[in-house]
Amino acid sequence: MSETMDVTAIPGGAVFSVDVAKREIRGRAVPYGVVGVKGGKRFQFARNTVHPREGMRVKLWALHDQAHAAGVVSEWDDTDEGLDVAFTVAKTPEGDRALAQADSGVWDGLSIGPSEGAKYVLRDGVYHSVDVPVHEISLTPAPVFGGARVQSVTFDLTQETGMPDTGTSTVTDPTTEAAPAVDFSSLSQALESGIKAGFEGLAAPQRETVSPARPVEVTEELPYRFDGIPGKHSLVEDMRAAQNGDSVAKQRFEEFVEEAFAVTTTNTGSLNPTQNRPELYVPNLTYSTPLWDSVSTGTITDRTPFTVPKFSSASGLVGAHTEGVEPTPGAFAATSQTVTPTALSGKIEINREVLDQGGSPQADGIIWGEMLNGWFEAREARIATLLATTGTTELNLASATDSTLVNALTDYFASLQFVRGGNRFTRFVADGMLFPKLVSAADSTGRKLLPVLGPTNAQGTTGSGFDSVQLGNQTVRAAWALGTGNAARSYSFVPTSVWAWASAPRKFTFEYQVKSVDMAIWGYAAGAILRDSDVKPIDYTTADS
Repeated sequence: MSETMDVTAIPGGAVFSVDVAKREIRGRAVPYGVVGVKGGKRFQFARNTVHPREGMRVKLWALHDQAHAAGVVSEWDDTDEGLDVAFTVAKTPEGDRALAQADSGVWDGLSIGPSEGAKYVLRDGVYHSVDVPVHEISLTPAPVFGGARVQSVTFDLTQETGMPDTGTSTVTDPTTEAAPAVDFSSLSQALESGIKAGFEGLAAPQRETVSPARPVEVTEELPYRFDGIPGKHSLVEDMRAAQNGDSVAKQRFEEFVEEAFAVTTTNTGSLNPTQNRPELYVPNLTYSTPLWDSVSTGTITDRTPFTVPKFSSASGLVGAHTEGVEPTPGAFAATSQTVTPTALSGKIEINREVLDQGGSPQADGIIWGEMLNGWFEAREARIATLLATTGTTELNLASATDSTLVNALTDYFASLQFVRGGNRFTRFVADGMLFPKLVSAADSTGRKLLPVLGPTNAQGTTGSGFDSVQLGNQTVRAAWALGTGNAARSYSFVPTSVWAWASAPRKFTFEYQVKSVDMAIWGYAAGAILRDSDVKPIDYTTADS
């Protein structure tokens, strides 16, 4: 179980910044000398107590999930005000995503990930950091600075961090202070006055007369009296004793208040309205990109066409040698292919009232997150369209099922071993017609031919997430962008012959009118099949309509 502690009001210091061109993110990972309260505990960090975990490079993650690892810490500046860091962001899909989210202000907070064995000392009710090793620092989507600048830092303190309630921390309590004396005289007078008015008629202990005609009912004597006659206990004395740790007095007082002043959610409904929790906003799921992950990829910055040189033909380069005879010259020819990038764009109009209303996360950040999902969807669609342009003769599976389908694909994979140079077709992306049939393929007894668990006399398995099938050493990956209709096709290809390029998506905000603000997204993408024969379309159905 993890806790999140927000430490707010960080004056001055490093400003959260993103440099997309340099692939760099800067910001304050943790402030010093600021007390944060969470779950009844107070924490404070100090200089020279937070450091990288020994033997490890501190990584940049997103959302404290190592599956979203995006870079490494390149600068570590332990200042008097706080820990300032800079990250070098990897040239990977996760790195691109991190830059885009941080640059847009969606992920504009930093949160340290303490390692196991973190130590704290308890002084005056505050847990002060003593030795806190860190193995990762994460981007978080909930802004920790107001507006466009970080103004608070979130710390994820898990059981591995060694917090005092985990059993793994080193916590010292050097002092124990007695509770200060409390003057209850004013409170006593107010309570006695109100309670007396509410309990007129309770002048003496009352007991119900026992009647043989009905069950016995007994009214117990109240612990306190408000009619001038001394009661068994004193309300004020019990309050003071409870404050000083007397559990019996505390229980007696609380039971009396609960019985005498019963308050339910029904009769206080107007005082407890439904609360909006914008910080718990549930965004749309981040899009997976199986096609982008399967092809060779690169980065571009504009729409300038570029040329890719490639092999054309060769002959007679190597042959048997005859002693004393000069070899006959061979032949080699190269060619090139021009790639022309095109733009991707989008825009949305946000009313001024929505922006001014704010919230955490703010509406523009939420909308930008959905625009990024649209960007990744469009990028996947372009690769699907690119694969569909190949003119190579397709392999038609004629709606085969079960062992017939598995045998047809294994025959295809076996035949690739006899292509000149051997099998280089190491990528296989499947559409929504073929992939489910592979997962459900079974023999005549119902035994799965590609089971998830415990394969016996099987030629492959299905991934535990049902997102891939392993047929021999060939991975068949489900690709949602290829579609699910009869016209959809799957593809087996050589990854170095299929390329896709894209720029990082850029965010623009236009304020040229009063009533609203336009937010836009812009970037470039390109793709190319460098050798058609290295792409094999596979059609599951015979009808393509």
